Amino acid sequence: MKSEIETYKEEKMADPIFKAKYILAKEKLNIELMIDAIDDAFEKNDSHFTMKRRINKLRKHVATLSL
Repeated sequence: MKSEIETYKEEKMADPIFKAKYILAKEKLNIELMIDAIDDAFEKNDSHFTMKRRINKLRKHVATLSL
């Protein structure tokens, strides 16, 4: 049995404009969280390996979005 929220979301996702905006907002949030993780690592003076790993993760994510 679906909750009212799940039913509402399915109805909204049927609208292609809403669906596109939803997906873009979700990806924007993911990118912002990755950038924040890199910023936190920089402020904490984490190892270069940690920062490099997080930057590579961000690059891979952006590359998948561009396909």
